[in-house]
Amino acid sequence: MTLPLLVIIGALNQSLHTGGRVAVSLTAVSLQASPAVIGTIGALYGLLSMLLSVSVGKLNDRIGPRPPLYAGTLLFIVGGLLPSYHPQLASLYIAAALIGLANMVFQVSIQNAVGRLGQREDRTRNFSTLAIGMSAGAIVGPLVAGYAIDYSGHESAFIFLTLLPFGSLILLSAVRLDLPAPPKQAREGERPRTSDLLRDRGLVAIYVITGIHVLSWELFSFLMPVHLSEIGLSPSMIGIIVGAFSAASFTMRAILPPLAKRFDHWQMIKGMLMLAGTMFAVIPFANHTLLLVLLAAIIGGCLGAAQPLTMTLIHDTTPPA
Repeated sequence: MTLPLLVIIGALNQSLHTGGRVAVSLTAVSLQASPAVIGTIGALYGLLSMLLSVSVGKLNDRIGPRPPLYAGTLLFIVGGLLPSYHPQLASLYIAAALIGLANMVFQVSIQNAVGRLGQREDRTRNFSTLAIGMSAGAIVGPLVAGYAIDYSGHESAFIFLTLLPFGSLILLSAVRLDLPAPPKQAREGERPRTSDLLRDRGLVAIYVITGIHVLSWELFSFLMPVHLSEIGLSPSMIGIIVGAFSAASFTMRAILPPLAKRFDHWQMIKGMLMLAGTMFAVIPFANHTLLLVLLAAIIGGCLGAAQPLTMTLIHDTTPPA
């Protein structure tokens, strides 16, 4: 039952992460923020993650994933609630930083846990299952944000979104999860250096491809709502288009395990990213709603399929501990 529960918890938290990006972007637009300000808010999602992710990984090595899962979920709740009480640019800056930090703490911890459940040959399937749950949450979040903004305002959107990670917190508190213990080497006091991971050519290649993948995902998640708002679409329609991205990601992840057995992981990842990049180049010239839905779906399918493959490569390539 551990994997299904982790998938549910991940889906609930991902709803706020994805929906929160839509809500933050559209709230900034409603406050007449300039593109430079909106870009700065978007950058804050990654700032604390970049600075603290290695430390969070080491913390997982020492104490296991359970406490960081709690911490990430609590940060989601705090970051989501803040703009509901004070929907101004200052609160959006803080919310973006907190939600980005929450996502990093939670993702490092849940991926650490899922990667060590079962045997090595189970990893692609386990990560695909987790990714399907994340995609389901990413479908719900933008829809909640868009319709809530349309019918009850920006403040209500953040309140509704925050109810979802609150459900995760209840599950983490009420249900016993059989999570993996910290690695043996970490418990015995060995301290591998972070610099060792930069000398491994296989890992460096994964870092590069992961950076491209995350850049593409962030570009869509934060900039797409702004672009769609500028061409005159309503928040609910924006939520539908962003939801199409996540729905396609969900579908691709569902059919990924048999494909991963037949094709080379690296070739699949590179092909998916190239196709997604081509679709990004078309977006500025697309103003028809159905075409935008199609482009969002293609990009979502490509990026959604690449993510579990990348996580499998990371766990297969990294040394023990």
